Amino acid sequence: MIGIHGIAKQQLGRHQLRQLWRPALADGLERAAGHPVGLPPLDIAFYGDVFLPSPTAGTKAGTDADEVLLDDLTDDELADLTAAVPEAVSEQELAAAEADTSKGYTRVPLPLQAAMRALDSRFGPAAGVLYLGELRQVRRYLCSAEIKSTVDARVAAAIGADCRILVAHSLGSVVALEYLRQHPEHHVDLLLTMGSPLGLRMVRTRLPDPAFGTGPEGPGNVGTWVNLRDPRDPVACAGDLSRWWPVVRPAPVDNQGDAHAADRYLSKKEAGQAALAAAPWLAS
Repeated sequence: MIGIHGIAKQQLGRHQLRQLWRPALADGLERAAGHPVGLPPLDIAFYGDVFLPSPTAGTKAGTDADEVLLDDLTDDELADLTAAVPEAVSEQELAAAEADTSKGYTRVPLPLQAAMRALDSRFGPAAGVLYLGELRQVRRYLCSAEIKSTVDARVAAAIGADCRILVAHSLGSVVALEYLRQHPEHHVDLLLTMGSPLGLRMVRTRLPDPAFGTGPEGPGNVGTWVNLRDPRDPVACAGDLSRWWPVVRPAPVDNQGDAHAADRYLSKKEAGQAALAAAPWLAS
């Protein structure tokens, strides 16, 4: 089993994420199995440091990774992120946010400040930086040949030929789908995606092959594709992925106050059920 992480993991690493993901998935397995189980043999394909800013980039001291996700946007990035806002909030919500200037979000460009207020109002605190920061990093992965080739190589090296289950969160679901497209010879029994942005127009239209896996048979090298989604997760706000990939089995969950958190997705019974269906021995 290989996990593929999401955005803003620049300051972490494989070992740290493995210590978070394995116990969380073990809890999901226990909830599904109805009895105690051991830690699953899950490793992490880590690539977060590819997105580390240069030491000479001038990042302000004391800022965290999530706080710099929207620093120094290019004009093209700003245009694409602005165009993606209506996928997450309505015109009425955006108009109300434009009229409310109580919170300025001065660290982001003016065209995005109302969007940040609207996103936070609909999905909760920090939803704006999560949604827009997610799309920016997904865009960088899909649009920068250098970043994409480095990430893809890291992930391919970590997965290995004997991997039968891919567990992908957030941006990781885009990376996982790309791995499967590039390696049709590698069959996996389960693709488990969580909090995925794949349904967002800005993401789908930038995939190297937007039609990959969208036919009635789905990706030919995937046995089962299960997608966990919290309806309050701003990154997954496009809805069930089965609208575009009909083979996807939707699994709605409730992560409460931290709707996009990987560990909350992993600890759900639905995650454990999907893993046990593909590998019943995980219940022993």
